[in-house]
Amino acid sequence: MSTPSILSALKKLRILLSRPEKIKALWIAIFAVISSFFEVITASLIVVFAQVLSQPEIGLTYLRKLGITAELSPGRTILYFAVAVGSIYFVKNLVAAVEIFFQNFSIQQMCYNFKNKLLNKYIEADYGFYLTRNSSLGAQIVGNDTELMFNSGMSAFASIISESIVFCILISLIVYLNPSLAIIIFTLAGLIGLLLTKIILPKFYKFGQQLQQASLMGFQTLLQFFHAFKEIILLGKREQFIKAYAYQAFKKAHVQAWQTSLNALPRVIIEVLFVGLFVIAIGILALEHDSPSQMMGVLGGYLYAGFRLMPGLNRIINQLNLFKSSIPPIERVYTDYTTIAQCQTYKDIPVFHFNTTISFKDVSFKYINTNTNALQNINFEIKKGECIGIVGETGSGKSTVVDTLLGLLTPQSGAVLIDDVFPVTTVQWHQKIGYVPQTLYLLDDTVENNIAFGETTINQDALALAIDAAQLTKFINKLPDGIKTTVGERGVRLSGGERQRIAIARALYRNPEILIFDEATSALDNETEAKLMETINKLRKDRTVIMIAHRLTTLKDCDRILLMNKGCLDRIVNYKDLIKSPKKEKTNA
Repeated sequence: MSTPSILSALKKLRILLSRPEKIKALWIAIFAVISSFFEVITASLIVVFAQVLSQPEIGLTYLRKLGITAELSPGRTILYFAVAVGSIYFVKNLVAAVEIFFQNFSIQQMCYNFKNKLLNKYIEADYGFYLTRNSSLGAQIVGNDTELMFNSGMSAFASIISESIVFCILISLIVYLNPSLAIIIFTLAGLIGLLLTKIILPKFYKFGQQLQQASLMGFQTLLQFFHAFKEIILLGKREQFIKAYAYQAFKKAHVQAWQTSLNALPRVIIEVLFVGLFVIAIGILALEHDSPSQMMGVLGGYLYAGFRLMPGLNRIINQLNLFKSSIPPIERVYTDYTTIAQCQTYKDIPVFHFNTTISFKDVSFKYINTNTNALQNINFEIKKGECIGIVGETGSGKSTVVDTLLGLLTPQSGAVLIDDVFPVTTVQWHQKIGYVPQTLYLLDDTVENNIAFGETTINQDALALAIDAAQLTKFINKLPDGIKTTVGERGVRLSGGERQRIAIARALYRNPEILIFDEATSALDNETEAKLMETINKLRKDRTVIMIAHRLTTLKDCDRILLMNKGCLDRIVNYKDLIKSPKKEKTNA
């Protein structure tokens, strides 16, 4: 089976990079050329210096070509050439050091910029896109694949350019010094290249694929292990989860062992070839020249070129292998970046207002990769200041109605309008909403930062009002560090009621006009739910409240209740009619 070519991966990289990043990549190549220029000057000077050491009079000839006509002693001539070689070698390595720093800092800047660009693309994606994939995939693409694309792919390609230029120039030097020797080197290099492209490089692409898959599955298993730790202990599944991770870790270690071993193999082969070629070179030169002094210049040039070519060729092969193993991450980043589901652009409407109604007008919605409608021709109206309940069996469309009202899901047909004018896909609509989910995501941070959620400058007055309204004051006063107390990952140090009150406080922090509770009390016991409902009922003043409820009693103070059934709005009733309804057992509420 053929593997994607390096050229196709480079085309994908070119598409992913912005114009400034392409300019930086061009500068990386320019630095490589400059560094190579100093490399060849150094090689040429060493060849000349080797000749001058054996025949100092040759040095005077070179100096006269540079306009220096003074008669120098052999010792002085050798000294001048030694200083020249040392100086140019110092400059060459200084340029190489600048190239290394520029290359690495540029690539890291490009990686940083692209991560931000990719996250911005994710954050603008339609909410339905996130419902179709595992969160571990996105985390792996941003945190692992993107880094491999730049740190391995881009760095490897930059090194290949630099080393290839040096390699070609030094080979040209050998051609100039001894064409017959160059033919032998080209022949052997061609055989190595054939071996590399037909056998070794395809294996590194497969290694890249296997490492990518093992990393993703291992990361996913680790997340499950830590997130479900309590259930793992209680259900006695320690061994199963450890085995699941160990299997992926073994696969990754096995592939990495093969990858590292095959990467080291060319160095051994190249060293053997170099020694063999050195013996062949001496044999050829011995036949062509009678005097050893005549051989010194060529041998000096050959030795320098050889000692520079040997590690250089090894680096080219290693970097080619590294780039080939980076192609799967490049492809996955490219695919995700170019095929992310349609973006949801939230409009900015400064004149937006909510004065009278929220209207669902013939709303139908279908999730990505499904064939049936989650909502079918939904029509209803909520008046400002009303308290509306939503009930129905699991899968009846309750949460889909709320997500559509929130503007997170875009209907395939129909519309959700505010005051019959404004769409819900606006920044201003989100600013008017306080949303309390069934399962709150709590940061491993302080109570304060969990309520303010993402605020860099916390409004202490708004925070105090939200805490008081959510009836959290007594709870916070008992904490060792008050609002500065850390709640633990996902709020593990809090009870269910405490977590839900923090959720309500978070929703109230911005003083919203609309409060939406998405089965926010379903996981609570009756007593805790009753206390929480007291809090919610106190918050109803001057607000529109929409509640998805698990228990019918939760909805007793609602003005109207929507009954959902298989994606359709079955009917709209009040609480008394609901509890009398023969269908009440089927509502799962």
